[in-house]
Amino acid sequence: MIAVPFVYFSLLLIYIIFKKGYDLSAYLVTIYVIISFFGILIDINDLRSFDTKYYDISIDGSFFYCLLLTLCFIPFYRINFNKIDSIKLVSPKIFNFIVYIFFLSFLLLTISSFGSIINILNGDLGELRNMMARGEYELGSSTLGSISILVNIISMYSLIMLLFYFYSICFLKRSRLFNIIILISSLAIIIIGILGVDRSKTFYWIITYGAMLVLFWRYMNDMQKSQIKKVSIIICSLLLTYFMAMTISRFGERDTGTEGGIIYYAGQSYLNFCMFYDNVNYPEFSLQRIFPLFYNMFVDNGIRNAHDLNSDIYNKSGVFVGVFATFLGDIMVSSGIIATIIYSVVYNLLSTNVLNFRKKNIYFHDLVFLFVLLLVPLLGLFSHFYNNYHRTAVALIFVVYALHMKAVKIKASGNIIN
Repeated sequence: MIAVPFVYFSLLLIYIIFKKGYDLSAYLVTIYVIISFFGILIDINDLRSFDTKYYDISIDGSFFYCLLLTLCFIPFYRINFNKIDSIKLVSPKIFNFIVYIFFLSFLLLTISSFGSIINILNGDLGELRNMMARGEYELGSSTLGSISILVNIISMYSLIMLLFYFYSICFLKRSRLFNIIILISSLAIIIIGILGVDRSKTFYWIITYGAMLVLFWRYMNDMQKSQIKKVSIIICSLLLTYFMAMTISRFGERDTGTEGGIIYYAGQSYLNFCMFYDNVNYPEFSLQRIFPLFYNMFVDNGIRNAHDLNSDIYNKSGVFVGVFATFLGDIMVSSGIIATIIYSVVYNLLSTNVLNFRKKNIYFHDLVFLFVLLLVPLLGLFSHFYNNYHRTAVALIFVVYALHMKAVKIKASGNIIN
């Protein structure tokens, strides 16, 4: 059973490439093919741990894993960017304003935490991570005061600057400096990751960068493609160096070694999803994974974040769920399989409706909708990206921005007709 998702998603990937070529949906499926392959390596190398050590994967757990992920991929498969000739921008001024807000946040975050960043990078990353997990290590207080909260919230969603960056170099005649500013702004989430001695945010940046590269590749000329290859190699090499340093520091002294740690890190999601499906019975039904902002504002249950919820599930179900299980598993442990199925169906219907691009000319705000929705399966290979109310809040702000731009466009079109 361990090979089921690898075989299934490999066949699905071949089908997509045969039908459409290598597009965004193929990129999504490729990611899950890769983690499914690492799942096989876990068993081959006897690397199982925690509650999956002696667990037999069930047929129905495997079925739901493949089915629900496919439901979430379908809306992106339906988009045919080969038929889209141009992507217009309604308000360049607002576009610029958003870029400068994110760049300012990056500067404030980096300057205010520079000392902590240097101390962390010069220290024992593995030990610092363990100390932070035990609550024995705290960062120095920020010099920004209450502004640091806003800066952190904005920085947690800086990945969207990758959308702005690729759109700018493909469709806007802006200076190289402006484009560099956008790209630098996207790195704020990396700084957040370093401060938390965390690898996942670096990985999030890399795979989101890859998704935007695939999305915009057909709109680049040969010179742009050559330049972006050089930029990609330089930046990804630096980020992978940090990722590997963190990985070696954390796993180098374990019996499985660094290689075993990497394999388990990358391949555990399918195993954990199925194990959670069969063994987690959380009596306190909660939709907090799906609506974290609503719960934070209106529900006083003493649970403020994903870590608190994981602890409560462990205390009441006896299963440790603070491990990777994809966004589906992350939702399932607190909401149950029925709610997870409903979530997948609603996500499919909503995304299909919103991303129904039938014209040759679309708008940048259409891509904002796409990006917000894309992060669910794209960054959900480990856990649910939007289980954090800070990220959810910023995502909703961008949805409002996109809706506003759509309304402006419709109004402008009406005035032209009149």
